[in-house]
Amino acid sequence: MKKTFIALITALIPLSMLVQAQDDNSLLWQISGNGLAQPSYLFGTIHLMCPDDIQVTEAMESALENSEKVVMELDMDEPNIVMETQKAAMMTDGTTLNDLLSEEEYQMVGDYLQDSLKIPIQMLNTMKPLMLSTLTFLDVLDCQPGSYEMVLAQRAKGQEKEVLGLESVEDQIAVFDAIPLEEQSDYLVEAIEKYGETVAETKLMLEAYQAGSVTKLYDITHEAMQDMEDAEKVLLTDRNLKWIPKMEEMLKQQPVFFAVGAAHLGGPQGVIALLQEQGYTVEAVDNSAGQ
Repeated sequence: MKKTFIALITALIPLSMLVQAQDDNSLLWQISGNGLAQPSYLFGTIHLMCPDDIQVTEAMESALENSEKVVMELDMDEPNIVMETQKAAMMTDGTTLNDLLSEEEYQMVGDYLQDSLKIPIQMLNTMKPLMLSTLTFLDVLDCQPGSYEMVLAQRAKGQEKEVLGLESVEDQIAVFDAIPLEEQSDYLVEAIEKYGETVAETKLMLEAYQAGSVTKLYDITHEAMQDMEDAEKVLLTDRNLKWIPKMEEMLKQQPVFFAVGAAHLGGPQGVIALLQEQGYTVEAVDNSAGQ
């Protein structure tokens, strides 16, 4: 289960034989063909990283400049996005962590939050366990994290480009709410119980992401997804299938810079393969320059 937790938090790349240029170390892809007047771009993000590790390369800058809109999973330009996300992370039916965890587990989680993050568990007693487990990722990073999404939203604002989202906060939360709270609690407990392994595996995934090593990322993520039934379908495939018609409508109108969690890029029903099935050419872009 701890491996499933890591896959959920870091959202990295499954890659299949359907993906072109699968040996290329790149998270930036160009979408062309199928009648498009100008190419659009697809970038795989990781949602939380130390600011020093967030690199906007020359290739990304060029892709942004040549795009009319920036489209992410969520509209990061929405004024209430932080408040809506915080609200959606809470259990609202009266359930608390006391109800979901044994006395021993509650004490263990509380000790971890206090010792590592200096947060009393009482402050987070109504937070959904899966959302709460993301706080352990902050400890792994050992920094005040930033995100590619916020950086790209700022770049778009500076270039006076519109920022849009493929789904709403409610859409995203509904995905995670499909996982029963009891199961979420198991992920939280195991991530803390086996924290040393969680740290090692998360760092390995971060290193693979920074290197753009899609093969290594696939190996790690594929193994992690095996611990939860229907994980790939619920967290990736179903959402990808909903995104494709929206993406097509947008890129047919004007060049777009799409930025989504890199886990959505690959696989037989990943965004790249689904776009290819629709007749588009999706090619890796050399994204190493300027790093």
